[in-house]
Amino acid sequence: MKTKYFLLYVFVGIAFLAVSAWVFLSRGKNAKAIRAKYKLGGIMLMCMAMLSVASCGEILNPGEVMCYDPPPDYSFTVSTGKHDANWQYILFPGAVLTVQVECRRYEKFEIVIRKFEDMKEGKVLQAAVFESEGKDQFQYELSYDPEDKAYAGTAQVDIYGYPEGEDDGSLLYSNFLLVTTSAD
Repeated sequence: MKTKYFLLYVFVGIAFLAVSAWVFLSRGKNAKAIRAKYKLGGIMLMCMAMLSVASCGEILNPGEVMCYDPPPDYSFTVSTGKHDANWQYILFPGAVLTVQVECRRYEKFEIVIRKFEDMKEGKVLQAAVFESEGKDQFQYELSYDPEDKAYAGTAQVDIYGYPEGEDDGSLLYSNFLLVTTSAD
């Protein structure tokens, strides 16, 4: 906020306090004091409203002012039905990985499950491509059948979204699972 506007707000605030003292000292019987207090209060409210709208940044659509980030265009819930004591999902060969999708912008999705070793993305254990088929909300189930059945450890699950007609995907979801060699 520029200094001159700040000084204007300070001046109007001091004037409001002075008029409020005038109303208090007249015990609310002076009509001019009450009228002046209402006018200054209205000016202060209008200035604060203008300041809050101006602080929102660029207004994309006139009449639509949002001073917060809108929710994302997508939402994912990934689960396996089995988890450990820390609520980390456990994935094992033959388990079904359920992906619930709520998305309006992407038509095609790719799910990639890869080893996660020493803070590096590792070899892909399994990958699959699925489509929304024109639905905004749907569920996809992937039967986990990895190439490396002996791997046990942490795996990273990434979901990429592809807009219609495009080959470059965007990473939309990333999380970790605990991979074991058996259901026990």
